[in-house]
Amino acid sequence: MAFASPSMITTMDQARKHRWYALTILFIVYIFNFIDRQIVNILQEDIKAELDLSDTQLGMMTGLTFAVVYCTMGIPVARIADSTSRKAVMVVSLAIWSAFTAICGLATDITIGGFTVLSGFMFLLIARMGVGLGEAGGSPPAHAMISDLYEKEKRGRALAIYSAGLYAGTLLGYYLGGWLSEEMTWRQAFFVVGIPGVIFAVIAWTTVREPVRGLSGANASVDKPTFFVSFRKLWSLKAFPYYAIATGAGTFITYGLGNWMPSFMPRTYGVIDPASIGGTARYIGIWGMPEFQNALGMCKAEVIGGVSQLARDCYEMSKTEIGLFYGTCSGVGGMIGTVAGGYIADRLGAKDRRWFLWVPMWGKIIGAPLFIAAMLAPNVELSLLLYFPGITLAAMYLGPSLAITHHLVPASMRAMSSAVLFFILNILGLGTGPFVVGIMSDWIGANADSLSQAHSFLGDSVEQVKQMSLKWAMIIAVVLMTPLAILWHIGAMKLPKGELDDEGDAVKEALTEGDPKGHTQATGPSA
Repeated sequence: MAFASPSMITTMDQARKHRWYALTILFIVYIFNFIDRQIVNILQEDIKAELDLSDTQLGMMTGLTFAVVYCTMGIPVARIADSTSRKAVMVVSLAIWSAFTAICGLATDITIGGFTVLSGFMFLLIARMGVGLGEAGGSPPAHAMISDLYEKEKRGRALAIYSAGLYAGTLLGYYLGGWLSEEMTWRQAFFVVGIPGVIFAVIAWTTVREPVRGLSGANASVDKPTFFVSFRKLWSLKAFPYYAIATGAGTFITYGLGNWMPSFMPRTYGVIDPASIGGTARYIGIWGMPEFQNALGMCKAEVIGGVSQLARDCYEMSKTEIGLFYGTCSGVGGMIGTVAGGYIADRLGAKDRRWFLWVPMWGKIIGAPLFIAAMLAPNVELSLLLYFPGITLAAMYLGPSLAITHHLVPASMRAMSSAVLFFILNILGLGTGPFVVGIMSDWIGANADSLSQAHSFLGDSVEQVKQMSLKWAMIIAVVLMTPLAILWHIGAMKLPKGELDDEGDAVKEALTEGDPKGHTQATGPSA
C-alpha cells in the first residue's frame, strides 16, 4: 500500500503549500472520530429501552469503558506514531474505529445451548471498546503532524481549527443520529455512519503528504521518547500538573453534560410515553414554544372543527428535532469556542504565555453558571439558548492547552505529549464524567422517596424527583468541578520564564529568572 502514498514534505516551503489541504483532511478525520463517538448519545434512549439498561450502564458504555481503552491504548499508539509514520497510524485507526462503529449495530444476546454467554449490553460494550481502540490513534499523530506543518506562532490556531472537528463531528453525529433513528432502527444507524469512515481512510492515505518529524523546529529530531519519559518530562514542569488536572475537570463537565443532553431534554421537559409503562420508562419531550416550531416549518397547523390549530408534532419533540437543535447548539457553539480560544491565546500569548492557560480558565468560570441556568430553565428552548454560550466558552480550552504543551517539549515528543494530556483529560473527563452523572442519576431516582421529603426543591412528588434525577445529577457535576478552574491560574503562574529553546527545554527555563512575557533574560538563576 506504500506505493499509493505521496512523498513526504521536507521543507517549510512545501509545508506552506500543502498544510491547508492537510489540515482540512485531518479536520474531516476528526469529524468522523466524533460522529462515531457521539452518535451513541442520541441513540441511547432507544438502546436503553430495548436492552433494559440503567443510567449507570449507559454512562459506563458512553464514558468509562470507552475512555479506559481510548486512553490506555493511546499510549502505545502514540509511541508508534512518534517512531514510525504518523499518517499511517492515523489512517489505520480511522478504519478500525469506523468498522467497530458499524459492529455496534449487531449488538444482541448471544446464546449457546440455551445459556446466554454474552448479553446484548456486553456485546455493545465490547464494540464500543473497539471504537475506543481505534480512536486512540486519531489525535496524537494528527497533533504532531500539524505542529510540524505550522510555525510556533501559528500552532495554537491551527490546532484549534483541527480541534473544532470535535464539535463539527458532534453536530453531524446528532443530526444524523436523530434523523436515522426515526427513519430506521438504532442498529441500522450505526451501519450508516460507520462504513463511510473506512472509505475516507483510503482518501487520507493517498492524498495527504506527511511532514518529516521536527520540520518546524530548528532541527529534525530522531529521538523516540517513551510514554513514561514523556510523562516524567511533562510532570516535572511546574505548570503541567495543574493545568492537566484543570483540563480534566473541565472536560468532566462538558462530557458529563454533553453525553446526557439528548436524554436530559425529553426527560426534563416531557411526559412518560404510555407505551413504556411496565418497562423502562421512556419520555416524550414537550416543546415550550410550539409556535416557534411551526414558524421554523418543523411542524404544521391543522384545521379542527373549522378552527386552525397547531398539530401534535408542534408540541412533541422528535429525535430528529433533538438532534437538530442540540447538535446545532453544541456543535456550532463548540466550534466557535474552540477556534476563538486558539486565536485569542495565540494573540495574547505572544506577549504573555500565561494567556494560554488564562483563556481556558475564564471560559470555564464564565460558562459554568450558564450551564446551571440551562439545567434550571423553565422550557427547553431557553435551556438550549443558555447552553449555547456556555459550551462556546467552555470549549475555548483545547487549542491553547495543546499549543502550550507542544511549546514545552521537543518536536520528537509532541505526539506522545498529546497522548499524556489526553490520557489525563479523558480519564478524568470522558471516563468519569458521563459515568458519575449516570450513577448520581440512578442514586437520586432510587432514593426519590426520602429525597422528595427532605428536599422539596427536587420535585413536587416522588415521580417528579425520579424524572428529574438526571437534571440534578448534571447540576451537581458542574457545582463540584467548577472550583477546580483555579488550577488553570496556578499553572499559568508556574509557566517557565524567559525564552524557550527549540526543544522546549522548560525544566531548565523554570529554574531561571526572567520575564514571563518571554523577553530575553538578563540575569542567571537566583542563589
